[in-house]
Amino acid sequence: MELQFSKNLTKYRKSCGMTQGQLATKLNVTPQAVSKWENGSLPDSELLLKISGILGVSIDVLFGIKEERHEQNIEELIAQKIRQTPEKERANLIMKFYYAAISAYNDYTLSAANYPENLELETYAELRTDNEFALARLNDDLKYCCFLKIPQNGVDSYTEVCDNMIHLFQTLASKDAISIIHYLGSCYRNRMQSLDFISKQVNIPVKRVQPIMDNLDRLGIVWRVSADISDTPTIIYGYSYNAALTLLLVIAKTISRYIRFHDLNIDTYSRGPFRCKTTDNSTPVPQADFWDNNSTISEEE
Repeated sequence: MELQFSKNLTKYRKSCGMTQGQLATKLNVTPQAVSKWENGSLPDSELLLKISGILGVSIDVLFGIKEERHEQNIEELIAQKIRQTPEKERANLIMKFYYAAISAYNDYTLSAANYPENLELETYAELRTDNEFALARLNDDLKYCCFLKIPQNGVDSYTEVCDNMIHLFQTLASKDAISIIHYLGSCYRNRMQSLDFISKQVNIPVKRVQPIMDNLDRLGIVWRVSADISDTPTIIYGYSYNAALTLLLVIAKTISRYIRFHDLNIDTYSRGPFRCKTTDNSTPVPQADFWDNNSTISEEE
């Protein structure tokens, strides 16, 4: 039984993509302890449940009492669950999936995370590691979730400064532009409108609406067509209902209000997601040893 456990421990550790050291860290033991287990010894009984939870297999499977069950593909299970859920409830289900995914990064909690309900304060779940950033707003009045997988070379190449990015932020840095976007985003799909009509709806002069609509057109946020509805062709506009723009405005509100309350705050990163090309900021910050006897200050000093 010991040999079967050692064999299966090695097998499932490797299938999880973990080294002996990484498994040891999660269990708060030494890598040498994991090595001994994989060479014929057994861990203490209180560690078995933790090992089972971390590797995602039962204790019976680890000891070879039962064979591993070939489970259905996790993506298929999620898709099936979403299809079986009424459309109005799917968003809440997605948020629960997302919350559980963030909570799984907490190596010290093996139990499933329960999504918080009836939050009185504006509360977020946040994840920051060297490989991903994630953020979710949990309150019922507006829920959202965002996930970023950080490339090995950072996000710089994708977020590098370009003219369109500058034009976007220059356009959005206007109360009139935000008001126009709010109005256009409230209209039914495929509704075409003239400058004069938009001007009346948002109570902004046409001379101020015109440059904003031109910029939104250049950015692909609105689109224009020429309509022959009088002797002179009239330009009318449609809104693209850009999902990225909506998320950008929602997250901008989050940034401006500052995140004060977390339900989950998993923070294990050692450096940010950018990689500055003009200087090297990758040197770790020196840390003082805890209770280092050699650093004791003498009375003469």
